[in-house]
Amino acid sequence: MSAIAHIDDAVFIQDHQVKTTSLKVAEIFAKQHKDVLRKLESLDCSTDFTERNFTLSEYLDSTGRKLPMYEMTKDGFMFLVMGFTGAAAAKIKEAYINTFNQMAAMLYNLQGNHESIHVGAVVQLKSGGPIYTVSQIHNDSNGFMQNAEVVWHNKGSICRDILPIPCLSLETKNIADHKMLHDFWASVHSYGLDKLNHSLNPNILALNITQIYQCIDGLPLKSQLFAILMQSQTPHPTFMQNNKSVHSALFAKTIKCWLFKTPELIRIGSKRD
Repeated sequence: MSAIAHIDDAVFIQDHQVKTTSLKVAEIFAKQHKDVLRKLESLDCSTDFTERNFTLSEYLDSTGRKLPMYEMTKDGFMFLVMGFTGAAAAKIKEAYINTFNQMAAMLYNLQGNHESIHVGAVVQLKSGGPIYTVSQIHNDSNGFMQNAEVVWHNKGSICRDILPIPCLSLETKNIADHKMLHDFWASVHSYGLDKLNHSLNPNILALNITQIYQCIDGLPLKSQLFAILMQSQTPHPTFMQNNKSVHSALFAKTIKCWLFKTPELIRIGSKRD
């Protein structure tokens, strides 16, 4: 599988920011992580820029050792990869930036109750189907919205289409999504949190989405589920971060998880024997 196919997992939302990590940059660009760290630490940027766009963090390697890595914003990523040259690197940079923009658009849509279709809105056809992000609005000769260019991911590729505005609906905050979210958490609890929660922290719920789809039938499309899980909050577990490497409490390995802060009742229900 190509590096570009993994880019969806390289970008995540944390503390109302869209970020990636030096570990992911190394993986996607097929570089040694130590070389990416060396490049990061030699960047000639201001202290203010560094503080706003790079955060020293850590990860667990395959042996369980804690090793350093950096989390970075889109601006930090752009500064870092400026010197990565070649046709392959250019293609990866474009896909990486598009993924940043997709996540930023989703974050923008989650942060406000936008009443009309706009660039960055998450929409669906009124008849249902996949979730799209609006990348452009096309107006008619009188200045009225006519069509929207929409983008979405399909097996690692970014797809685009032009759709009539009257056919689109803002669907991420409606009753159906609230029901979908409730049904998801009900299914997880019914299957058993003790079988799905990879977190060693009693205050944190760590779920691997691939495992959940293998264990639980009848779930919505992943793109739909991702959009509603990012809105999860009390009385359900509160969304914190996606695509986080977690040393699993269930398996003897590190696994990619979505992190949620657990309400008191969830905490009590997820204690292990």
